[in-house]
Amino acid sequence: MKKTFLLIAALLMLGSAAFAGGGIDLAIGPKIGYQTAKLLYDKANIKSDFSNHFTAGVFGRVTVGRVYVQPEVLYFKTTNVFDASVVGVESDNLFNLPTGAHLNLTLNQMNLQVPIMIGVNIIDLDIVTLRAQVGPTANFTLKSQTLYDETYSLEGQQFELDQNNATTDKNFDTKSISWGVQAGLGVDILKRITLDINYNFGLSKMFDKLNDTQLGETFDFTNIDNTKQNLFMVTVGFKFL
Repeated sequence: MKKTFLLIAALLMLGSAAFAGGGIDLAIGPKIGYQTAKLLYDKANIKSDFSNHFTAGVFGRVTVGRVYVQPEVLYFKTTNVFDASVVGVESDNLFNLPTGAHLNLTLNQMNLQVPIMIGVNIIDLDIVTLRAQVGPTANFTLKSQTLYDETYSLEGQQFELDQNNATTDKNFDTKSISWGVQAGLGVDILKRITLDINYNFGLSKMFDKLNDTQLGETFDFTNIDNTKQNLFMVTVGFKFL
């Protein structure tokens, strides 16, 4: 993680030095937005995604001619739901549940994402600039919270889950970092306001070792193969420089 921040700092320092000598444009500013599994355009869905998957951070951009490098640091939340069945003996699991019981576990995580985008200005006018970009991204897990359904099922019947009856307070032991590749388009309006729509192709399975963690001693997780972070990210920013 330190190497990533050092790389970003080096890029911005390089751009700043070149900017002083002319020939290179340096920009920096804040941005906000949201993440979504499906890119929808109706107001209700945008409002819901913005509320539940809010993203905020800063970006820098070093431009040479039509080519630019844009490092970013973004803070965002992700949510994953897992199907789990109880293994082991009843007296030795998280909620004293009988062997074979089924329930859903939800993992909320706060993350720091560091993409480094390399792009080109396809159309470059004073009023509007159209950009295309691609680059690697690193996602760092900062904090996680485990939530449990209020009920569990056993042999086709539903039962109430007593969350006050947990024998221990076990948490997900997830990877602290996952990797991906982003690609997308961006628009600059009046050289100041930026709009970026990128798609993140997850390269790492966040929870492929989940059954080997402490929670794996209590639960057998059946859908951990579908936990790559494949999401759209929509952000709006403002260039101070």
